[in-house]
Amino acid sequence: MPPLRALMRLILGTPVPTAPRRRRRSAPDFQRSKVYRWEGRHVLPRDTAALSLDECRALVLAAYSWAEAPAPGDRDWAPPLVTDGRGRRHACGSRAVIKLPRWARTRPVVLHECAHGLAPDKHGPRFVAVYVALIEQFMGLPREALEESLREAGIAFGKVARSREGALLSRAPSPARAAARQRPAGN
Repeated sequence: MPPLRALMRLILGTPVPTAPRRRRRSAPDFQRSKVYRWEGRHVLPRDTAALSLDECRALVLAAYSWAEAPAPGDRDWAPPLVTDGRGRRHACGSRAVIKLPRWARTRPVVLHECAHGLAPDKHGPRFVAVYVALIEQFMGLPREALEESLREAGIAFGKVARSREGALLSRAPSPARAAARQRPAGN
């Protein structure tokens, strides 16, 4: 115990409270704006049809079933809970719950929120890789064209693969490959 705190405890006769601990800051979401800008140009305009909340739930179930490939009869597996996002301005998604205000009930936005639950890195390379895989699978947009537009936008993205059990796995690119991807051709 530091001497000053020990002295105060002796004088006051009670423990001296310590300063509250600061919360650790999470890693920065370094390409969030770029991803939103890219999405607005290349993904959102491709499917603007509004979905009902039940259609959103069905899409989330299909996306998570495809991505996680649960074993048949696995009683412990369930997709995230999908709620109406009442009172929210922004959609949000995690592995536990996806909240969708009315404006967000479109296929691209629902898939974006699914990708948040399937990838750990906010809008980082693994998120983008999973999002592209979901867009390819559920919107039918070609992965190669999406990846080319990501390169042009300067957005880092990883790759996805399947585990032996069939679950989607994402990995970030190595730093050297990511740097090479950012350099213009011919340099």
